[in-house]
Amino acid sequence: MEFFAAILVIVLLLVAAATVAALLSDGRGHTPPVASHRDWSALDLPSSSYTLRIF
Repeated sequence: MEFFAAILVIVLLLVAAATVAALLSDGRGHTPPVASHRDWSALDLPSSSYTLRIF
């Protein structure tokens, strides 16, 4: 019985260590590089809201 408890504890410790290692190595996911572009502009959009034109 003690043998199985020791095996269980060892397996749980290995799982915990693997989880911590996985989170530390890639915890933030995919982070793309920051790219600079021209500022956004409205171009040909109307200056008043479409909902206000209905009323």
